[in-house]
Amino acid sequence: MESTTKLRSKLFETVVDETLQHPLFREIAANVAHMGARTLMQQTFEQWDSPDRQFVRDFQTEGFDARVFELYLAATLDSLGWTVGAESDRPDFRCLGSDLEFYVEAATAHSPGNPKTPTSPDEYYKELLSATDNFDEVAVRFGSVLRNKAKKAYQDLPHVAGKPIVIAIQGFFGAGVLFHTETPLIRYLYDLVLTEIDESGTIYPTDAPVGFHIGDSKTIKSDWFHNRDAAYISAVMWSNSGTVAKFNRMAASLGLGAPGWEIHRFGTELDPQPGATKPVLFVERVEPCGEPWEEGLVIMHNPRAKVPLPLSAFEGMTQIRQVDNTLREDLRGRKIYNQRSFPHREVDRSKILEMIDVWISGIEWGSNRVF
Repeated sequence: MESTTKLRSKLFETVVDETLQHPLFREIAANVAHMGARTLMQQTFEQWDSPDRQFVRDFQTEGFDARVFELYLAATLDSLGWTVGAESDRPDFRCLGSDLEFYVEAATAHSPGNPKTPTSPDEYYKELLSATDNFDEVAVRFGSVLRNKAKKAYQDLPHVAGKPIVIAIQGFFGAGVLFHTETPLIRYLYDLVLTEIDESGTIYPTDAPVGFHIGDSKTIKSDWFHNRDAAYISAVMWSNSGTVAKFNRMAASLGLGAPGWEIHRFGTELDPQPGATKPVLFVERVEPCGEPWEEGLVIMHNPRAKVPLPLSAFEGMTQIRQVDNTLREDLRGRKIYNQRSFPHREVDRSKILEMIDVWISGIEWGSNRVF
């Protein structure tokens, strides 16, 4: 990553009163379990050198989730070999390689209106884990953010003109959004139902159109990539992994965690067996070099983009594209749908594994979310 500033602010040196701090910031700053995440976040921040001088304040207050996502993108893009910097704060990232230059704008979807910032980590997680099985509501939330970003007309900026533009998006609006896969977003971008269930309960693929997404309080038209406002958006990058948990795991795999601590994660992933209709569970301890930064990212290409993004830009990652009205998914690497992480002392390993077993036993397989 490019770095042009010798002295950088410290992310965890408080710049606001404690009453204004985001509860998860306070927890990470004080809890030894997050020592590795603190170190890795600071390293990423210093190497990236964001031009946004409000970054630290936002990170410590109501902008916490969005700023963590930006740090995650900076680390991921750098790990993929791109020289990551910014000529200005619009868009967020300039990615430069030997024969390609493109821009990435970070976008996070939050609850509508101006919801009150949670006052404790427990309250934060309770909101984030609340359940919904409404694919259309998820699509509506993402759709609002994408439309607003496209209206900013980044393609008109002199340093961006003629270059691919990617919007990277993640949801933080509760409703269990981190446990949803990319399916609601695919449906919205390409106007495809993707799967249907017959009377016997069998799941089968379909190319039927969605038409409209009926959310809890709003209805929007599908097929955003066909909208003229999206013409200069080359692709949409989706993730549900740009979180503190990701930094904890990556730090542990790099040996940056606290002595005597380890992390177990569990979740669901693609079942590679032919004809499989359900994901499979996994439970594992985080090991050195066991998880790449890009695990969980999906690139969705705009078939009508004025400036297409070459597939080579994210070679080795899962990419979705539409060819002759057929949706193609090029799977790469491990396909993790969703997961949870538990940092804990090594001496508590048995207790944590028992707790995970209890959690797994309560998973409901019939919902749109996996758990």
